[in-house]
Amino acid sequence: MINPSCLIIAGSDSGAGAGLQADLKTFSAHNIYASTVITAITAQNTLGVNEVMDVPAFMIESQLKTISKDFKTSIIKIGMLSNNETIEIISYCLNKYFSEIPVILDPVMVAKGGHSLLHNDSIKSLIDNLFPKSFLITPNLPEAEKILNTSIKNNKDMQSNIEMFNNFKVKNILVKGGHLQEEKIVDLLLNNGKVYTFKSDKIKTSNTHGTGCTLASAIACNLFKGLDLYDSVYNARNYVINCIKNPYIIGNGHNPLNHFYNLFN
Repeated sequence: MINPSCLIIAGSDSGAGAGLQADLKTFSAHNIYASTVITAITAQNTLGVNEVMDVPAFMIESQLKTISKDFKTSIIKIGMLSNNETIEIISYCLNKYFSEIPVILDPVMVAKGGHSLLHNDSIKSLIDNLFPKSFLITPNLPEAEKILNTSIKNNKDMQSNIEMFNNFKVKNILVKGGHLQEEKIVDLLLNNGKVYTFKSDKIKTSNTHGTGCTLASAIACNLFKGLDLYDSVYNARNYVINCIKNPYIIGNGHNPLNHFYNLFN
């Protein structure tokens, strides 16, 4: 019997704190097998991104086609997609090889250190090609501002803007409020027309590299295990909070989360 598994489509982080490596650690921490498709190779460490090299579209399709022929994929998590060609080939492959499989899309646009990971002219392509195919989108506030072409300065702005995502044929949206200068972190989930609020204390730390990747992957893990979306987000947030509270110091900049905190502490 072939067991179901998950699929990660993302860029590689040579420092292993974010991107495909953070995704893979998250799935492993949840005892879930995940196959991987690399969309880009980055040269980065905790101090920032030095170089980005895109994987050619034919190689991305080859990876996806090969996985589809052998693996029983149940959930797909998508991260860094840096250009139009990458977005379009993944959209094509989702239709051809992975139709009807739920997609969790983390619209990665800027690295922790400020390096752009998605070309500005590719945002529309991402919206047109992949938003309608996604079960859940998980933008942070800077990403939400770019998508909506608006300014979000406080929790009230989050509340008043989240339903604008309905204009993009998004099924479900989780807007993450961690960038706000507030005592509490507030994340908003728009699910079936209803907005749910998640609150947690802000942790004063710079060791948050890979937070967005990890959260989206953890949500995918919980959905894979059969939980509904609300409980999946709730559990994933708690997992990320514990990962942040137990950082793994490996460099001099934004250090990564400790995905295996429960094994080593």
